Amino acid sequence: MPKIVNHQERKASIAKATWNVIARDGLRGATVRSIAKEANLSLGAVRYYFNTHEELIVFAMELVEQQVNERIAQHLQKPLPIKQIIVAVLLELVPISEQHIIEMQVWLEFVSYKVRSGEPTEEHILSGIEKIFAYLQHENLLQDGLVVHDEIVHLHAFIDGLALHVLMGLVPMDKVRLQCLIEKEIDKVLKL
Repeated sequence: MPKIVNHQERKASIAKATWNVIARDGLRGATVRSIAKEANLSLGAVRYYFNTHEELIVFAMELVEQQVNERIAQHLQKPLPIKQIIVAVLLELVPISEQHIIEMQVWLEFVSYKVRSGEPTEEHILSGIEKIFAYLQHENLLQDGLVVHDEIVHLHAFIDGLALHVLMGLVPMDKVRLQCLIEKEIDKVLKL
């Protein structure tokens, strides 16, 4: 009896192998051959699912975004106070686990690639922070007198910088401490 292959699972498996190669060897080291080896597949099997190297890399990056968005959506469904939800969402953007580190490395490599090639990059983190502030403003939960745009830029820079510093080892990957740092930033803008 022939082996039944779930094609979506196989594509995801190849994408995750791509993450591992990118995290270990960078985007330049993520050749189709090295990815096939990491996935324990033949070169032909990888090419069956992805016609080009670019298609594979884009799919791998989109899978990172999809997984992060799914985790964020789970936080948004929880019946918690808004501050706890916001902190939980923002923690998803900072490396707090080995999985988060791999996702962050892949994301940074991909963004660097886009910048070097002159392609426009979408800034989903900024968009998410803008949505958080829009909600807080709509619900009248922001402190009076804030310049909302400046606070959005500040929080975006803070989260990006914090994530990068954790990735570089300048800030320990301690979830409790990172949560505390994010809470301090949120407390600066929320009405008490």
